[in-house]
This record gives sequence, C-alpha cells and structure tokens, in this order.
Amino acid sequence: MTPERRDQLTREAQATLRANDRGGYTQPTAGLYPFQWDWDAAVTALGWITFDEPRAWEEFRWLLKGQWHDGPQDGFIPHIVFHQRADSYFPGPDEWGTPKTDPPTSSISQPPLHATMLRWMWQRARDKAAAAQALREIVPAIARHHAWWYRTRDPQASGLVMTIHPWETGRDNAPSWDEALARVPRTTRPYQRRDLDHVAGSQRPTQDFYDRVVFLMDFNREANFDPGVIARECPFRVVDAAIVFILHRATSDLLALADELSIPIDAAALRAARARTEVAAPQLWSQTLGLYVNLDQVSGARIEQPVHGGFLSWYAGIAARTQAHTLSAWLDDAPFGVPSTRVGADRFEAQRYWRGPVWQHMNLLFEAGLREQGETALADRVRASSLALFDASGFHEYYDPLTGAGLGGTRFSWTAASWLHMRS
Repeated sequence: MTPERRDQLTREAQATLRANDRGGYTQPTAGLYPFQWDWDAAVTALGWITFDEPRAWEEFRWLLKGQWHDGPQDGFIPHIVFHQRADSYFPGPDEWGTPKTDPPTSSISQPPLHATMLRWMWQRARDKAAAAQALREIVPAIARHHAWWYRTRDPQASGLVMTIHPWETGRDNAPSWDEALARVPRTTRPYQRRDLDHVAGSQRPTQDFYDRVVFLMDFNREANFDPGVIARECPFRVVDAAIVFILHRATSDLLALADELSIPIDAAALRAARARTEVAAPQLWSQTLGLYVNLDQVSGARIEQPVHGGFLSWYAGIAARTQAHTLSAWLDDAPFGVPSTRVGADRFEAQRYWRGPVWQHMNLLFEAGLREQGETALADRVRASSLALFDASGFHEYYDPLTGAGLGGTRFSWTAASWLHMRS
C-alpha cells in the first residue's frame, strides 16, 4: 500500500467516525444501525483515541448511561442503548419491554471487549491526566459488568460463561447456533424486519432465524429478565468460546488497569473467576477440528462447527499449539483475513453475515493475540490480508473472504476504527 493510499484511508476513516457521531455516541452506520451498540462502541472508541482523545472517553460514558443498577441484573451493560428514537431498525426500544430505564435499552449483552479496549486506549493516550480521570470513572462500572457476567451467566461457577441469545454472541447467525436455535419455537406474532430495507437478503440472516430470535427476545421479557429463570429455562443456552476468551482477556486487562491506577475493585473475585476459566477452557477443544469450539449447555455436547471464535484463544492467553496449523490452513483458502466460517465447510456462505464473511475488527483481535503469544508469522499473515482488504474495499461492515467485495452496511464505524488502530 502506498503512503498516499494510507493517508487517504486515514482521512476517510476519521470522516466516517465524524459522520456517524451522534453527539457522544457513534452509530455503526446510518439507517441500518441508528443506535449505540455495546461491542461496536468499545472498538469505535479505539479509533477515536487516535485523533480525538476526549471524544474517545465520551463513547464509554454514553454507553454506561444504559448500564443497569440494583437487583439481580446489577452491572449489566445491554447490547443496544436507545439514546434517541428511530424507525429504521427492528427491534426498537418498545419491542424489548425492558424496565423504564433512561435511556431505554435492550435486555441482552454482547462480547465484553471494554476493558481491553480501555487498556489499549490508556497505552496510546497522550493526555495521561485526562485518561486517568476517565478511567477512574469507567473502570468500576466495567468491573460491575464483569461481576454480572460471572454471577448471572455462570451461576454454577464452572469457569465457562453462557449466552442466552444469538445476538448476545455478537455473531448472530453463525453456524454454531443452528442446532441450539432449532429447539427454539418460531414466533407467531407479527413483526416487520427493517434490515432488508438497507441490505440485500442474501447478505442477512434468514426469516427462520429472525422468527426464533424474536421468540427468545420475548421469552426474556416474559421471564421478567430474571437471570435465575433464564439460566434454568431459556431454550437457547450455549457457551460461546469467543465470549469466554474475550471475557478472560478483558478480566486480565481490567485487573491491570485497576492495579496501575489504584482503582478499587473486587480484584480477588475476578482473579478467582479467571482461574476457573483457565481450568475449564480445555473442555472447548475439538481434536477433530484442531480448534476451540462452542458448547451446547442444554445437550452438554461440543458444537463441532469450524467457526472463527476459537482463534481468540491466543488473545486470551490460552492456546493449544496445534491450533496454529488449523489457522494456517484457513488462511491458505481465504486471501482477505480470517473468515467467520471456514471456506469449504458444509455451512460456509461467503456473503451471509457471520456464516463466512470476514470482519476487520475480528482480524484486529486475532492479530493482537497471535503477536502477543509469539505466533509472529501468522500475525503477519492476518495483518497483511487485513490491510489488503482495506486497500481494496474500504470500510464496509463485512467482506466476501474470497473476493474482498464489501458487504452489509457502508461507511461502518468499527471497521474505520479498526483501520485507525491497525495502521500505526
């Protein structure tokens, strides 16, 4: 990539964040996603910190306006915060039926990237005084959110937190969820999807998928958002390796930030939770696939599907060495980074959301973990393919792993933010 092209992409990425800025929070893209999303916000803040540090900390402050307080859901950070009204997205705030919070929110979470993104932002920040002040506000709230994950999503203290909705995994229609989702009834109530107003149906989840996830959304409301009832009775309960690894890494970074800045949190409980995960993680190893996989908590069986979440084990500091051979083989078949499902697998679809396409923020996490764990050659391959994808197609939501064609939403915030972080 030429220096001129790098500069052009940087200008375009900054302009993308500015265009999607809604005065304190960043929408992922216009129309398709008009609110603030949880893990989008964490990645987007990582982009803001490269050129507008005060704005970066605001992204987290606005996200935490949606955090729940008191009761069994204390500490919960929802996956959508509805700071304003918009009719271009389903399900909007009225569909979730959540308690009358201000602002309204959804009732499920998303992968807890926050502490790791915050630590990377702290390391990059030039105004250390302002950064330290922001972190002293934000870190205790993130610690409460980690406590929520360990308390409500792992009530048996197994070391493996569960998720109770495909949207909560952040990788909505991944093939790993097919069998578990098949147990979920299809809703019979009317609703109107809005995603197909913005993106071709061939790039989005199916109608069958939507019918079942709407049922789960309604189930959560009918359970009165009681985490005990949900943990016992929700028909969709899976251990997502990606969330296990993201939470594990984030807990380490949360502890490091709290220690460095002398921020009081319940460090002993977090260390104990981290230790439980280290013991439990081998349960997710698939000898057949040479990859960490997901677990169906209802059936007790590992989900033997070749999806990319297991490659976050390096990012977590938990990795089987033989997994490097698996990732190398995946990259041989995909010229533009790590596909969300292995190319050639039975359920691989090159252009359908999380069933094949490449996502640049995931490439960012894969590269970071590989480099930290000494897998330099693989890290270099992921980085090179990611940069080639930016060069070829700019800042789309996701990409065809075979052609590099941009898919989904355009001028996408976390993709632009990923460039701003990776370019340096």
